[in-house]
Amino acid sequence: MGRATGTTAPNTPSGMFRGLGLVATTALVVGNMIGSGIYVIPSSLAETAGPLGMVAWAINAAGYLCLTAVFADLGGAYPVSGGLQAFARRAFGDLVGLEVGFLYWLCAVIGNAAFLTAFVGYLAVLWPAAGDPWTAFVVSQALLWALTLTNAIGVRAGGAVQVVTVICKLAPLVILSVALWPMASLDNLEPFAPKGWGSLLPAVSLVSWLFVGMESVTVPAEEIVGAGRTIRRSVYIGFLMTSAVYLLVLGSLSLAVPAELLAKSASPLADVAAHHFGPTAATLVTVGALVSVAGILNGWVLVTSRMAHATARDGLGPRALARLHPRFGTPTRALVLTAVLSGALVGLYFSGSMLEIYNFIALLSTATALVAIGAACAAQLVLMRREPDRFTPQQRRRGPWTASVGLAVVALMIAGSGATIVALTAGCLLLPLPYYLVALRRRADAPAP
Repeated sequence: MGRATGTTAPNTPSGMFRGLGLVATTALVVGNMIGSGIYVIPSSLAETAGPLGMVAWAINAAGYLCLTAVFADLGGAYPVSGGLQAFARRAFGDLVGLEVGFLYWLCAVIGNAAFLTAFVGYLAVLWPAAGDPWTAFVVSQALLWALTLTNAIGVRAGGAVQVVTVICKLAPLVILSVALWPMASLDNLEPFAPKGWGSLLPAVSLVSWLFVGMESVTVPAEEIVGAGRTIRRSVYIGFLMTSAVYLLVLGSLSLAVPAELLAKSASPLADVAAHHFGPTAATLVTVGALVSVAGILNGWVLVTSRMAHATARDGLGPRALARLHPRFGTPTRALVLTAVLSGALVGLYFSGSMLEIYNFIALLSTATALVAIGAACAAQLVLMRREPDRFTPQQRRRGPWTASVGLAVVALMIAGSGATIVALTAGCLLLPLPYYLVALRRRADAPAP
């Protein structure tokens, strides 16, 4: 394959290729938000808060609408690779830029391993042999490296996979949800808050796992056609599409199935489909889950590698990760590194104890991402004052409000994740410091030009 297979001609100073249009970037937003979570969270949410979980969904949707506005404004004003890392670095300097880039990259590495684990879990329903740890490990590695190779040969290839998987993942979710509406009953919403209103905060943190990913479209900005305008449009369109699907799915389940029954199911959508429509429907839902997980993994493989590349290119990471493939213009070294680390984590997830803490991993991955998202909100407040010409008058009027609300929502979600997750996330903030100090010393010791 030649260069044209991956993308169009190189047209950015960095040597990257603009191969993602509005359809592909919208698919990146939707695909990076809708993954394994929607197939698992309804059960966890019912157990945590019962029907009150719908209020948690509404809080997240409203909060993330403000965050959507933040990233639409920032992505339009600064369409450079790295997204959150680039915004934070421009506002607060290298240290904060490094922390944000590292935390978001770490979130994705952990999340990718969790997605692989979920994939083989769903596969075992159709193919019991996949339940064997060794078989599961081999299958997960094959999927991971197949998607890594796809993204290595060009951003258009990764974008095409994202579009196809988004279409295929949405169909079973919408069909099942619509089919459940005739069975809806308000009686299934009683009692509305079986564990009290104090369960709302943990439920908010749990649902936030479903919304992380909207901001990821800002990371490969230099590979997007008409970057600023396209990012603004795709962020809003993708968020609204995803929110509508979540409302449809969670609403239909809450109204059609009693919360106490939903809470007992490890695979709520497949179990509900089997109970009401037979084993064929359950099989279709399971296939949809497989496609959904593969799609979100593809999107995050793309984003994770671009974050590592951008951080390194800005002098905040090993220089080798900043290099692009001479033929395809993709950060192949960053792709390989992230695939190796995610693949290694999968081995840990397949131990018996790790399989029991999927929600814990989801909360940790989400919390690290939320810190990076919060830093981007703070960056907008600074950059709008420092560089007002980058923003329209309407953005300057709205921006301080949406960024402030976004910060409050981020703080609420992190607080609801629990003391252990908060402590671990704080510990993650310390991990990049030794590299930063070493990098500073190297700069100080370097001869003046």
